[in-house]
Amino acid sequence: MITVHHLNESRSQRILWLLEELAVPYEIQFYWRDVHRMAPAELRGAHPLGKSPVITDDGRAIAESGGIVDYVARHYDGGRERS
Repeated sequence: MITVHHLNESRSQRILWLLEELAVPYEIQFYWRDVHRMAPAELRGAHPLGKSPVITDDGRAIAESGGIVDYVARHYDGGRERS
């Protein structure tokens, strides 16, 4: 199952939208920015640079919105015809 490492006020909202639209089951791990608007150090557990968005799935960590969208479409789209 996909885990979305969701940082508040980040582009990870796009990934949640995509997973909802495709009806892909997922879990959310929430992270909150500090008072200086920086990502918390705990996010480095999912991605060495502490980037968001990032997902983990089947032992893989995928970062960046475009890479995540490509991965989800290839692995979870269920073979729907793309236009």
